[in-house]
Amino acid sequence: MDIAYHLLRLGVLGVALPPLPLARFFGKGLGSLGFKLDQRHREIILRNIAESFPEKSREWVTKTSLDCYRHLGKVVMEIPKLLAYPPEKIASLTRFHGLPPERLKSFRETGVLLLTGHIGNWEWASVASGHALGPAAVVARPIDWPPADRLVNSWRTKTGHEVVPKANSARRILRGLMKKEAIGVLLDQNVDWYDGEWVDFFGRPACTNKGLALLALRTKAPVVPFYCHRADDGLFDVYFGEEVPLVKTGDKTKDVWQNTQNYTKVLEGIIRQKPEQWFWLHQRWKTRPYHKWPRENN
Repeated sequence: MDIAYHLLRLGVLGVALPPLPLARFFGKGLGSLGFKLDQRHREIILRNIAESFPEKSREWVTKTSLDCYRHLGKVVMEIPKLLAYPPEKIASLTRFHGLPPERLKSFRETGVLLLTGHIGNWEWASVASGHALGPAAVVARPIDWPPADRLVNSWRTKTGHEVVPKANSARRILRGLMKKEAIGVLLDQNVDWYDGEWVDFFGRPACTNKGLALLALRTKAPVVPFYCHRADDGLFDVYFGEEVPLVKTGDKTKDVWQNTQNYTKVLEGIIRQKPEQWFWLHQRWKTRPYHKWPRENN
């Protein structure tokens, strides 16, 4: 495994050799080629975008799908820089928005749950924020191939972050919040029915992890949106949004559903700002409800 890891690391560092603008140029071309050749995933993206934006024309859907492929190609070529660049260089290419000093101080006094997703270059945003703002714990599912998991974690942790395996992560998160840490939670992925709540996401039922709502209800830690966009000038804009108000009526079942719905709507609003920079490749609506969604009966 050590040999495989070192070979993989060497290969990624080789990809990181071209300057960032040239790497993005290659990534854009790689994405354009993938759009032409990768029929299976192209159909997933086209379907997801068309069903999420029914008011848009076929031409808009096709262009946005192509732009999404090109964006993902750029992400693929940008990520090796996280391994090659020192933290100072990564932070210098990043602008932070929504974090005045008094707000950052309040996060450190209470702990914070960061509501995030696969938007922009999410890996870049995580590493840059660790250097500029301090370490956090990031909840993620381990990669199945151990050498790849070790490599990915090597850049995720280079600015002090801790990667918490998604399975059985609740105890570690609760301990972190007691220590006033920041905890990043990705909430834009499909989950099985027994792990989620059925909430509205782009007008369709999406089974969504209810763990963030459960944590917020139990700890009262603020839930703050955290996301990244690649800007036209080549820099990354990382945003800390307004705290999402916690709904707590005393009815746990309803509160878990309502807060999960509210968090999901926040993510939807962020994605609508730059739809080509979200991970439409993911089968977000894969898990289906047994009964028809109410809108399907109309």
